[in-house]
Amino acid sequence: MKIIIAPLGGLIGAILGGVLWAKYIQWTGNTAGLIAIGIGLFSGIGMLLTCSGAIEPNEKKQWLMVAIGAAVFSVIGIFIGKYLDVQWNAVTQITEQIIESQPNLSDEAATSIARTVYSDSSRWEHMKDRMDWFDLLFGSIAVIVAFYITLNPRVRNIISKFSRI
Repeated sequence: MKIIIAPLGGLIGAILGGVLWAKYIQWTGNTAGLIAIGIGLFSGIGMLLTCSGAIEPNEKKQWLMVAIGAAVFSVIGIFIGKYLDVQWNAVTQITEQIIESQPNLSDEAATSIARTVYSDSSRWEHMKDRMDWFDLLFGSIAVIVAFYITLNPRVRNIISKFSRI
C-alpha cells in the first residue's frame, strides 16, 4: 500500500514548490529561476518521505523508478509555477510595461489594455514569453537535484530518519 502512496509525496512537493515560486514572483517581481531548484528539492524530498519505508535500500531498480518519478514531478512543479505566475502576475506586469511606454495613460486604461492583451493570447504563449534560457538551465538543474536526492543512499538515510520521527 505504501508504494501506491509514494508518488503523492513528489506531487505534493512539486505543487508546493510551484506555488511558492509563483508567489515569490508575485511578491518580488523577480522571476528568480534559481528558485526552480527548490522545486526539485521539494519533489525529491517529498518522494523520499512517502516511500522510504516502502522500498528496501538495496532495491536499485525501484529506487531508480523513484528518482525518475521525482524528476518528472519537478518538471510538473516548474510548469505549475510558470502557469500560476502567468495567472497571478501577467496582467500586472503587462500594465506596468504599458505605463512605461505611455506615461500619460491612466492606470485604469493601462489595466484595461493589459487585460485585452492577456485575453487575446493563450496561457501557453504567455508562459513561453516569460521563459528565458536561464529558466531552462535552472529547470534542468532542478530535475538533476530531484533525481540525485532520491537516488543517493546517504541522502535517503538522512531523510528516512526524519520520516520515522
